[in-house]
Amino acid sequence: MKFKILASSFTCILTAALSAKAANQTATASTIETTGLPYTIQLQTADFGAATLPTLQSFATGTYDGKWVLAAGRTNGLHGFTPNGTTNFPPAHQNTDIWVIDPVSKQSWSRSLNDASASISAPVFNALSATATQSFQQNNTLYVSGGYVYDSVSNDFTTYNTLTALDLPDVINWVQTGTGTLGAAVRQTSDAALKVTGGSMDLVGSKVFLSLGQDFEGPYTPGSNGTYTKQIRTFDIVDNGSTLSIANVASSTPDDDYRRRDLNIVSLGPSTSDAALVALSGVFTLSGGAWTVPVEVDDTGTPSMADPTLPDTFKQGMNGYDTAKLVLYSPSTGDNHILLLGGISLQTYDGSQFVSDNNLPFTSQGSSIIREDDGTYTQYYLGDVYPDVIGGGTGDPLLFGAEAEFFVHPDVALSNGLINYDELSGPTLLGYVFGGIAAEEANFGDTSASNLPFEVWYTPIPEPGTTVLILLGALTLLTWRRANR
Repeated sequence: MKFKILASSFTCILTAALSAKAANQTATASTIETTGLPYTIQLQTADFGAATLPTLQSFATGTYDGKWVLAAGRTNGLHGFTPNGTTNFPPAHQNTDIWVIDPVSKQSWSRSLNDASASISAPVFNALSATATQSFQQNNTLYVSGGYVYDSVSNDFTTYNTLTALDLPDVINWVQTGTGTLGAAVRQTSDAALKVTGGSMDLVGSKVFLSLGQDFEGPYTPGSNGTYTKQIRTFDIVDNGSTLSIANVASSTPDDDYRRRDLNIVSLGPSTSDAALVALSGVFTLSGGAWTVPVEVDDTGTPSMADPTLPDTFKQGMNGYDTAKLVLYSPSTGDNHILLLGGISLQTYDGSQFVSDNNLPFTSQGSSIIREDDGTYTQYYLGDVYPDVIGGGTGDPLLFGAEAEFFVHPDVALSNGLINYDELSGPTLLGYVFGGIAAEEANFGDTSASNLPFEVWYTPIPEPGTTVLILLGALTLLTWRRANR
């Protein structure tokens, strides 16, 4: 399996939106600690043998029987910034394949939505080839909503207003064997509340939360903006396996502080502070900058944000854009360790200090944001978490993580994709990172979609046995000194 770099003239995703006058939510970020974490996180290139893997970013994912299911997204790198929207988001690079990947047997399968056996409608086709959709999995069903797509029927770009349900066992069977039809494994409904791209869709109890994001209509050109939802929308899914609909739609009051998209939103473990989700950073402020203060969402769908002007308010510095992420939850303490692996970042570490860059550069550096049970936050620097992979024309390591996905290893998974932190007693494979954008340079360089899989390894500090070895060494030294007085 080889990594494939696609030539591109695309530049940094934020270049057109940010200028010297762009103002971030706060002028400074909270301290990023470089020491004190009781573990390290490191990624290494995974061996998938001869399996063919797709170049994909901004895609939807589900898992069944140890296999990954990948749909929608884009097959090229960063969008362009020309005056032509079709050039910026080439329809030819909308992903029109469904992929099934088995990380254990190191096999992959794919089948096109254009396959004669698909038997799907144009709305289903468009929904499953959109970019920056929202998705979540419940049991064996993957639900995918919204997303930005070139609609061949209307001959225009739009944000889709659909919710699509995929029965994963039947989808996998169709992809692997061509037996039956994809249409028989898919249900779809539409509603104005679903018209969102660049947000997050999560199951909280029995209620679905569709958080933040925007409705972008027409072709994307520099300086254009969508209509940000600035709110949390909630609804019930009514799905009997034959028909699909949503009910009891409600929404929070729009607030300019929630004008955010393309951000990291994660589910939290049970906590006495009643936050079910936390929305970290994201883009853009009204003046075109990055957000720094998290938005917390309780289990009723009500968002809240701490006062940015207070000195003790937590302000995120690193990994603000949507990236590969996972949460280590401690049932014993109620703490959540939110690991953000690369991507796009307001601040990066230059070896001696953290430097802010309003261009929001690509980076392979990672951070761990610990949200304690009482709601306090601390952020830690994880280092350059990705291995060096040379590609493109610069001769420098590629920068990974933006719009990538994390697949949790089934041996360590709790509900909602959380990982039980209390049970991590030694070096542990937490899962895999796959896809996303690979950038040749921090700013203004060429990009492509990645097809490299990475293993994500957790190692406690000190490693098991280290303390014993240190004590034995000290005892040996003490015995030698006494014998040689």
